Amino acid sequence: MSYIYPFNTTCTHLSLGVCPCPKLNTQTYHIGRRWWGYSTKLMLFDDPWKIKKVLQEDDIVDKLLLDKDLVEELVLPVLSAGADLERGALVRIFDYDTESMHVLVHKRCVSSGNYGFFDNWFYDFVRRRGLKKGDEIGFHWDPYMKHFNFSVLFRTIRM
Repeated sequence: MSYIYPFNTTCTHLSLGVCPCPKLNTQTYHIGRRWWGYSTKLMLFDDPWKIKKVLQEDDIVDKLLLDKDLVEELVLPVLSAGADLERGALVRIFDYDTESMHVLVHKRCVSSGNYGFFDNWFYDFVRRRGLKKGDEIGFHWDPYMKHFNFSVLFRTIRM
């Protein structure tokens, strides 16, 4: 085994997870054939809301469209392998703030190529929660319960 420690590029972060430092590739040491990243930065909070969106006028009508790249990275991998996204896949969404479970249809919008949540989006979330343009919402996948969690992260000031 060979040991290579780049002492002049040591990261000063302390964390129990992956180093958030943008120079992570230079802050690793090599043991055998495996590279190990390390950090000394203490991270007290990791934002779980990986999918965030500030609502636009179109989002408070009948569907919530999400960015294609974001969905392909964070949503599609957790959907069942046989999900037909042209016709739609049922997705369970737990409203974290009100502790209520909802089912929406997740499918690809043919006209834009983006993905979104359809069917009960307006009634179950926009109307029930009083969502308005400018509100920020968030989703994250709960791997234990096998559903998405939803939360209103920020509300715009209403006059």
